[in-house]
Amino acid sequence: MKAVKRDARREKSAQTRTRILDAAYALWCEHGYRATTMQDIADRAGVAVQTTYFSFRTKDSLLQAVHDRTVLGEDGQPPEHQPWYTAAIAAPAIDDAVATLVTGAAGILARVAPMLPVFESVSADPAGAVFRRGEQLRRDSFGKLVTLLERTAPLRPGLSYAHAVDLLFVLLGPPLYRSLVIESGWAEHEWAAWVTATLLRDLFGRAVPPS
Repeated sequence: MKAVKRDARREKSAQTRTRILDAAYALWCEHGYRATTMQDIADRAGVAVQTTYFSFRTKDSLLQAVHDRTVLGEDGQPPEHQPWYTAAIAAPAIDDAVATLVTGAAGILARVAPMLPVFESVSADPAGAVFRRGEQLRRDSFGKLVTLLERTAPLRPGLSYAHAVDLLFVLLGPPLYRSLVIESGWAEHEWAAWVTATLLRDLFGRAVPPS
């Protein structure tokens, strides 16, 4: 009986945490980080503000938790441990590998890109370190990805490893996704087709006919 009650409390706590994270993400995307108070977040989540502070202690800690969940998704797995990533690495042809990577990255970018104004607004504050750390991890991950992709196909002649990492970092980054999809109105499939063709051409020298 005690175990059942303990599990029920854990489930309730997890649900409360999820509601707070969802509320913070939505309010920050709608109104910005500075204009949104912890009380606003608590009200949107349907909990007492004390519960919000008990769960996350500070607004900056809540920002870190929202960032992590936005990048990692509901299962909390880093991209390189997610099925689309492993499928891309296992693909026998570079065309399929890159297309799979772009499709998988789109799911993350669709969540992260709306938060960019939030991170820009706190870039000079200690909270800005959340996004900077995340971007460094993303660059490091792309460095490993280039090495893995080279097992499937060599980089185009004249392209250095460092420049290949730069291209992945920019083309599969939230700023470009936000600019084209959110602000310019590209359909996600249009963005994905363009990024896939550009990566295949600029990283691997593959000519992809226009779709």
